Amino acid sequence: MHRLKIVIGAGAAAILTIIALGTVNVVERTERIAWQTARQSLESAAKAVENALDRQLLQVDGALASLPALFKAARIAPGQSGPASQLLNGLSFQTMAFRDLMLVAPDGSVAASAQSRAARHALPVDVALVGRNPTTLIGPLRNPLTGDWSLYVARTIAGWVGIVPVAEVPLQTLMKLVSEANVGPGIQIFLKRADGAVIASLPHDELLVGKVQRSSGQQAPANGVAFETGGSGMDKGALSVVRQSLYGEIQVVLVAKKAALFAEWRDTRDRLVLAAAIISLFVLAFAAAILVAIRQREKASAARERAATVLDNAIDAMSDGFVMWDENDRLVTCNKRYRELYALSAAFIQPGARFEDIVREGAKRGQYPQITDDIDAFVDNLAAWRQEGSGTIERLLPDGRWLLISERKTADGGRVGIRTDITALKTAHAELAAAHTRANAAVEEARRQNTALTRQESRIRFLAHHDDLTGLQNRLAFRTQIADALLGAEAAGDRIALLFLDLDRFKDINDALGHPVGDQLLREVARRLAGCVRKTDGVARLGGDEFAVLCLDRDQPQSAEALSNRIIEVLGQPYIIQGRTISISTSIGIAVAEGAGGDADALLKQADLALYQSKSMGRGTFCIFTPEMDERLRERIALEADLRRAIAEEQFELAYQPIYHLASQQLCGFEALVRWQHPERGLVGPGDFIPLAEETRLIVEIGAWVLRRACRDAVQLPGSPRIAVNLSPVQLAYGDTVATVEEVLRETGLDPARLELEITETALFDEDNRTLAALRSLKALGVRIVLDDFGTGYSSLSHLRLAPLDKVKIDRSFVRDITARRDSASIVSAIAALAGELGMATTAEGIETLEQLEAVGRAGCTEAQGYLLGKPQPILRAASSTFFSKRLKTARARQPSS
Repeated sequence: MHRLKIVIGAGAAAILTIIALGTVNVVERTERIAWQTARQSLESAAKAVENALDRQLLQVDGALASLPALFKAARIAPGQSGPASQLLNGLSFQTMAFRDLMLVAPDGSVAASAQSRAARHALPVDVALVGRNPTTLIGPLRNPLTGDWSLYVARTIAGWVGIVPVAEVPLQTLMKLVSEANVGPGIQIFLKRADGAVIASLPHDELLVGKVQRSSGQQAPANGVAFETGGSGMDKGALSVVRQSLYGEIQVVLVAKKAALFAEWRDTRDRLVLAAAIISLFVLAFAAAILVAIRQREKASAARERAATVLDNAIDAMSDGFVMWDENDRLVTCNKRYRELYALSAAFIQPGARFEDIVREGAKRGQYPQITDDIDAFVDNLAAWRQEGSGTIERLLPDGRWLLISERKTADGGRVGIRTDITALKTAHAELAAAHTRANAAVEEARRQNTALTRQESRIRFLAHHDDLTGLQNRLAFRTQIADALLGAEAAGDRIALLFLDLDRFKDINDALGHPVGDQLLREVARRLAGCVRKTDGVARLGGDEFAVLCLDRDQPQSAEALSNRIIEVLGQPYIIQGRTISISTSIGIAVAEGAGGDADALLKQADLALYQSKSMGRGTFCIFTPEMDERLRERIALEADLRRAIAEEQFELAYQPIYHLASQQLCGFEALVRWQHPERGLVGPGDFIPLAEETRLIVEIGAWVLRRACRDAVQLPGSPRIAVNLSPVQLAYGDTVATVEEVLRETGLDPARLELEITETALFDEDNRTLAALRSLKALGVRIVLDDFGTGYSSLSHLRLAPLDKVKIDRSFVRDITARRDSASIVSAIAALAGELGMATTAEGIETLEQLEAVGRAGCTEAQGYLLGKPQPILRAASSTFFSKRLKTARARQPSS
């Protein structure tokens, strides 16, 4: 037994040692991986930030370098303050990288500026003193007018004596552009000079700007290589990267707290150590249980030996049952314990009684729970066991205890038997087996967790470069592939074409059928798209419903065009998803790299612009990037900026066109039409800015202003004419129209019955349920609802039945042909009759001749509107417009007599 104990202890110690060494090995390996990943991620982020900073400063520097050519082309001398300011003003709208362009005299005064005189400010003399380098960066300096910190870029111009062009770059704008690089969360970005002076930081810290930050005892770090600061280890200090920008006096510094970088690794390490500790505890428990069981058996053996030694003197004090049989198998003696154990047979346990008789009578009384119905067979089997000579058997007592029965023959032919209660030993064995099972389960669970951790690590590595939904490359990996292709394209003799794909109206499918259907559709699109390209090409999902393809071929853009046609055809085939048939088209933008070593970001931007142009051409087609697209985008951005400024400065005005009631020939209301009086562009028509306002959702703010202004003007009008205001579908979809109308009515005090809100059928189609609910709420306020341009678009009669309409406006295309085409006259009459049956009024739009006026009256229209009755004009002139009767007499007088 002693040797067995040593073996068990040694085995447990060996298992614990293996667990400890394995845990230490795994922790060290994951620590090395975490360090390598953190350094690579921070170094890549620093490179991306430095590239973004260089691009912005090169853009500003390029603008300054282009000034001599611009001034020469405009035939303007830099000393001409007024013309120079106008030229600089025009140039400042071409980029968002700087706030102002200035020509600075040696005393720091501003000779010319892109800003108005009120926005100019004097500069320190140091700004005008450019050093030896062609370009000098001065700052950070605080703009005394705006209070913002700015960086001033000054450039010497050959031939410009006493004048230095300077660009003011707001540090807030510069840091915002820099932050758009691929920088993870929790990373601080600093722009510093070589002496450690802080130019700017992100997140912004006002107290650090201009202050000098030095690392005590720290050698100059290698450019772009991550290094530790503030202590070693994974819990203290930070990990930093310093990169030198193209402008050597500015450094890009990225700092990330190591506590945040390695938080995930620490969690993994703690879970691994905890699992190892749990397994170790189970091993110790298993070994202890075995030792306890061995000790129990040793105690039982010792007890039997002591009983044999003192049998003659202390038989009744024995803890076990003792019995002796003679050579004829009759009872000689037994102790008290024996009778207690066989309580049900105690009446028959008398000296001289035969063994078989005692057993048979006990069996009849239930002394042996394990017995079957055949008592004789049980007695015969027990007798046969006794005849074998020696050995032990276990028996279950009626009270649930277990006995160990052992008998031996004596020298005179008799037998000596011992009955030992082994209930505790059986329980210990059961507990030991259970502990063994639990220990095995714990080992299996640890093995399973280790396998799961390995799979999770592989999954994380996969997701770092692939899209989780489709399995395609993600944006980060795809951009790296583009950059590598640009570097190796010339050597391979290929040209690079980048295809940007966007699924047309994918949002409608997501909203109508749910995101699970949308996700399945994206997976099917990815599968088909991968089947369209060659192995040498690259496919990626950039996000949402946007995909990209990298096409390598000698013949570009012909190869890209052929591939685009194939993709549009393949992706346009119907999809069967969850029992539904779905059809969707694809728009593609193509950008072709002009040579090797190009910029991947520039190529991505060009393909995005081409995609935007493709969608504007009607979707389901492709378009190749041209430089004119970039110019159109800049014009659109400028117009959008002017539109936002127009909202802030209220550059809009309203014109009112009268509406007359045909039966009474009286003025019954006006339609409010918005106009934009741009301070530089002049009058901008609604067709030029309303689509842009709807696309950018600025129409919500413009519409609220029009509604408020129209209601204020209507309150001042004599009488009670109605005022009609147009509602865009975007207002109904994204604005709180009901709350806005209710607020305006409360502010102005206008009777709700005098307000008419005109909507188009497009609004009812795009957001049917939400729009109908909003229209019913507006109707509950007492406002009149008008369906505009009826007869065009979808012209669904269900809209007349479901929407709470008060009036229908017949489109001018039918009114224009009402006197020339019978079908137009029939359509107008049918609409007027149908509206009348539904209790709605009808307004004929676009009345320009007396014949049209008389025709719509005969057709049954209730109201009329058009240039014949009055053009849109300011509210005061519209209110005093000529009455219907005078206008009618004048129109009739102009007609030749028959």
